[in-house]
Amino acid sequence: MLEIIGDSHIQALRDGALKAGQDSIRSRHGQIRIAQLGHGYNFLEPFFRFDGRAVAFTQDGARTTFAKLNHDHSPVIELQDVRRFVFVFGFYPSFGFNAEHWTTHTAALWSPDRQLVTRRAFAAIIEETMKEPLAFFRQLTSMKVRFSVASCCPAPASYHRLAGKSNFAEGEVALIYNRFRDHVCARLDDLGVPYHLPPAEVYDASGAMLDHFAKMPGDYHANAAYGTLMLSKILQETDALA
Repeated sequence: MLEIIGDSHIQALRDGALKAGQDSIRSRHGQIRIAQLGHGYNFLEPFFRFDGRAVAFTQDGARTTFAKLNHDHSPVIELQDVRRFVFVFGFYPSFGFNAEHWTTHTAALWSPDRQLVTRRAFAAIIEETMKEPLAFFRQLTSMKVRFSVASCCPAPASYHRLAGKSNFAEGEVALIYNRFRDHVCARLDDLGVPYHLPPAEVYDASGAMLDHFAKMPGDYHANAAYGTLMLSKILQETDALA
């Protein structure tokens, strides 16, 4: 069985599966189950517990949804679990796009009107932000659970303008997203955890997502067309894993 679970970016994958049709969505790992356990911010705070034998989700919504999804399997993640998982969280920097956090500081060298946040300082921000997801991934690795991590979609090219985040410089939101992505990829590489990045064809030249893949103007989420491409990539890459 292959379970694809995580935050609200699951919706694009689910929509993509519906668009492609059940006959097109297959995995050599068996039945595919997809579910949203929460929102991105839920996974930036404590969300799991290890009792020495298994990992359980501790937030009510995630615990209930995971149990329903696994009505015929264990409601917790066990040592050497028979299921393979894809977790859609841990690359999630949406709080970084909150305009009020960037009124006096910037990550962009080309925005001289604000104080520059150095790469070293930015890395420290990412480490603190990703503390809980990385602890979860380390725990599952030590339990020999078969899993990988899927990225959320890139920020759409026009996101900062259409969402009213006017203090961002052109390309700054894409820079923030890409810094988070690259840092988390390096941490997952250290753990030996496979990951799934967005398909190359969804990016524009600056590293932002092409606007026609956005769920709606000014929304950070992606649509079914993106979901079909991303889900296909995830399934192809997981098929290559044990």
